[in-house]
Amino acid sequence: MKDDKKSLIFTSMAHFTNDGNFLLFPTLIAYYKFIPGVSIEFLGVMAILYNLLSGLLGSPIGKYADRINRDSLLIFTGIIIEAVSVLFFGLAFLLIKEINFIILIAAVLLGIGQAFYHPIGASILSFTYGRDKSPYAMGINGSFGSSGRALLPSIIVYAIVFFGNFNGLLIIFIYTAISAFIILSGLSFFRRPDVKGKTLNKEKLKEENKERNLNYNKYKKFLYILTAIVFIRSIFLLGTVTFIPDYFDSIFHSKIIMGDVVTISFIGAIFGQPYFGSLVRKYGGKFTIAVTEIISTVFFGVLLLTDNVILVTVIYLIYVLAAFSGFPVLLGYVAQAVPSEFSTQSNALVWSFGNIVGGSVGIALVTGLLYINISLYESFIFMLIFAIVSVIMLPLLPDKNRN
Repeated sequence: MKDDKKSLIFTSMAHFTNDGNFLLFPTLIAYYKFIPGVSIEFLGVMAILYNLLSGLLGSPIGKYADRINRDSLLIFTGIIIEAVSVLFFGLAFLLIKEINFIILIAAVLLGIGQAFYHPIGASILSFTYGRDKSPYAMGINGSFGSSGRALLPSIIVYAIVFFGNFNGLLIIFIYTAISAFIILSGLSFFRRPDVKGKTLNKEKLKEENKERNLNYNKYKKFLYILTAIVFIRSIFLLGTVTFIPDYFDSIFHSKIIMGDVVTISFIGAIFGQPYFGSLVRKYGGKFTIAVTEIISTVFFGVLLLTDNVILVTVIYLIYVLAAFSGFPVLLGYVAQAVPSEFSTQSNALVWSFGNIVGGSVGIALVTGLLYINISLYESFIFMLIFAIVSVIMLPLLPDKNRN
């Protein structure tokens, strides 16, 4: 099998497994909140914590990945940590007296684990496919991540129904751990072409790092503008998606329906990621970001106008199709604009800081609104303001898709 196909297959498997855990905690909120001693505010803080950890750790992990040649090991490390976090989330149902402490440990582990995949996976594809073809490859790869996001909510719900709270999550832990080892083996062949396996003396290393930093500075303005837009957009995006399962549960009064609606809706991103990835390749990143942001903003607003299960499912599916296409759109745009030697730290800035830390702020805002007895519905209306602001900021991006 050719290296490019191997890269795509095993990074796609990693994306599926990693993003399968994206809605793990939001889905479990609907269960934990009914356990005595667990408050919705505490769960909101835990959501902030793991997203904040993921976002803040992404940049240092990205810089570290750019300095070494062990991408497969780093991706494995992230996913195996996520597996352990799933086990702790399951243990929380058994150790009720210590449930808040157990959830805290699980949230910390989940945040650390989620910091690894996206900047590193995008870099592998950037190196393998080049700046012209990588956005489309990232779209295919991203569709597998979306498949994981789509399937896990229903898998959790049905696993808990048939096997119980702990045993259901134990099954997911075993699957995640096995996946981590398969991915490690499958990506073990990959080596970055520009990483030399030589030991440099301290002076030469210092000189090369200085030159490297000067070259990287050329792209900082573009990256900072893009990161700012992504940050504000993610305040809206993660602030709402973290509580959307609970919102659906409150309007449908059924966890089964909630899980099914989330799963069906997130199928949209399976097709959206390769489609919007191809748009980045054809029309550039700025155009594609504008299209996805406008569609997602409009359809989320429409979502709040109905509680009909069919309409909600269709509307949220279209919303997800556009909103959760960030991997090929954002990182494909970065691949076009920034040289591959700076890919992982650039991806980490945009994805980990912009997307995830921004999302942590959004989760904090919704949690704070719930704490002062503002309903989820009213909170979601408030969060739309940030989506609108991010759309208004789009003209700040450079017109060309390359710097």
